[in-house]
Amino acid sequence: MADYMPTSAQDVINSFEASFQDKKEIPEALELEWLNKAVGRYSVELEPLEYDEEMQQFMVKLDRYVIDTLAAFMKQSYQERLVSKLNKIASIVGKDISIDGNGNTKNASRHELEYDSIKSSDMVANQKETAYV
Repeated sequence: MADYMPTSAQDVINSFEASFQDKKEIPEALELEWLNKAVGRYSVELEPLEYDEEMQQFMVKLDRYVIDTLAAFMKQSYQERLVSKLNKIASIVGKDISIDGNGNTKNASRHELEYDSIKSSDMVANQKETAYV
């Protein structure tokens, strides 16, 4: 019976948190919002998922790859937020000088967002049936 336990929100959040390391703890409410967005995206791009927000539980046991796909969608939301935050940090740009307290942080974050976007798109493509079926 333990094999059929429905997947919880925490199962997906654990997969999400395992995909990177952050200096600060991410608020649970924000993680749940990213999960809701991930469920919505998955339901549009692949197939509907039944998720109860109040119980924080899916109605079925999800396949590991589905959990990881949802986590990848969440990480993409996390990275989008980080890039937005870094872009808002003040920079001084003049005629002869440009001072940015971030160094290459903005570029690195933007490149990681691009990687996350490609990765989640690939994960979606891997779950779709081919035209040859």
